[in-house]
Amino acid sequence: MPSIRTTTAPTWSATARRAAEPLRAGAFALAVAVLELVLAHAAVGPEIPHYLFLFVGLFVVALVFRFPLATALVFFLLVDSVFTPTYFAHNVGALSVRPYEVALACLLALALVRPRQRTWGGPVGLALAIFLALVTISAALAVKSGSASLTEAFNWARPLSLLTFFYVVIRLFPSVEQRRLLLTGVAIMAACTGLVALLISTAGAFPSIAASARAALTGQEGAESIERVRLAGLSAGYALFWFCVVQVATRRGRARLGWSALLLGIAVDIALSFNRNMWLGLLVGAVLMAVLGGTFIRSRMAVGTAAMVAGVALLIAFGSATTQSSVVRPIVERGGTILNPVRTAHESSLEERASETSKAWPFAERHPLLGVGAGAPFGVYANHPVESGTLLVGVTVAPQLFLHNQYLYLVLISGLPGLIAFLFFLGSPLAAAVRRSPRDPAIAACGIGIALIMVSAVVAIYFTTEDMTAVLGLLTGVIVADRGSRAAAGEPSGLAP
Repeated sequence: MPSIRTTTAPTWSATARRAAEPLRAGAFALAVAVLELVLAHAAVGPEIPHYLFLFVGLFVVALVFRFPLATALVFFLLVDSVFTPTYFAHNVGALSVRPYEVALACLLALALVRPRQRTWGGPVGLALAIFLALVTISAALAVKSGSASLTEAFNWARPLSLLTFFYVVIRLFPSVEQRRLLLTGVAIMAACTGLVALLISTAGAFPSIAASARAALTGQEGAESIERVRLAGLSAGYALFWFCVVQVATRRGRARLGWSALLLGIAVDIALSFNRNMWLGLLVGAVLMAVLGGTFIRSRMAVGTAAMVAGVALLIAFGSATTQSSVVRPIVERGGTILNPVRTAHESSLEERASETSKAWPFAERHPLLGVGAGAPFGVYANHPVESGTLLVGVTVAPQLFLHNQYLYLVLISGLPGLIAFLFFLGSPLAAAVRRSPRDPAIAACGIGIALIMVSAVVAIYFTTEDMTAVLGLLTGVIVADRGSRAAAGEPSGLAP
């Protein structure tokens, strides 16, 4: 005889669910850390070809219709973690197939045929569609005129396709809990990337990826070089830094401890990158967070800042000479230039970026409507060394097809209308996060992440690389989905716990 449900039957209480959340997050963090460490160390054996990884990735993506959130996390694992987004690419004829693009294509197909929220994002989604259409038209005209090859036009416009993750978020993840889990998963990946960066920097670990992750930077006095480590997950950490700060400030108990560990991993990653654009961006973000986060967040930030300053002072005062010379001192010296701009006024990197901007500007003036097209030259040339073994035998000069000033670069590949559409795509969610009522510090932190990327894009390639475009699609999608869910429900929602 079948049993009859009663009101006294045990249920999965809200308290039990809350208790399980840190366990699930911890298990996911451990899984990501182990996966990234194993892959980074090539423990599975260098003889295994990349197409085997591609097969595994495709097998995972095949479950997209059943597990879209898991597939979205796999997508970010392939784009914003230890390896460069193209690491697992596999050539099929003349086309380089990249697993993250397969994952994104499956998610977009699901968002089209079986959406959970029937919306395309209103004016924001329309602005993104217009921008991508203008980039496509400009590139097609460049190929037709012969100023760019089909391969160059396709490859240089290709990273912008990841902005369409915006549509995935707003159509497949309508619930606040889904968006919170997505942001948490990406934050965990960013923190694990910081762990790998620390091992590369201090122990020389993971030689299989150290060569691409490390770059030598001449010291401030020109007498020594600094080893900086920049992995793809650095982008996600930069964008979600203040989101993690909000989580630390608003959580309690073990959840706060877990988020503090994530924030530490992200902070280490940003520090070891020696990226002054990001360091300066975090200072700007601190000001914005203090203004937009409310009294509670400001008080927590004050306590956290005091603790951080005290910790750094103790490390400098009592740390070993080795630690000071190899880790702390280079960071302090390079960070000091942020507060003393005169020291950076004549650095070669800034002079080179100013020079390339001045050379590209006339091309933008002559082609204001659609630009010159992605993959087409615009008067900037770069020297490329020609080596024979370990010997430098010559230098070749070739057109530079990217520009550090990303605003001018967008004019070059999509014209002024394209730049306007792109700025609306980013600016409208940013304004929505700032003006949100009632205020949600976590949503405001997502808006601040967009603002930091926009500020840094004046001198850094942050609008047109896969790791950054994926993050921009995520942040804009979260903010617009939050606004849509509040309008549909008629009540406030958000990401605050």
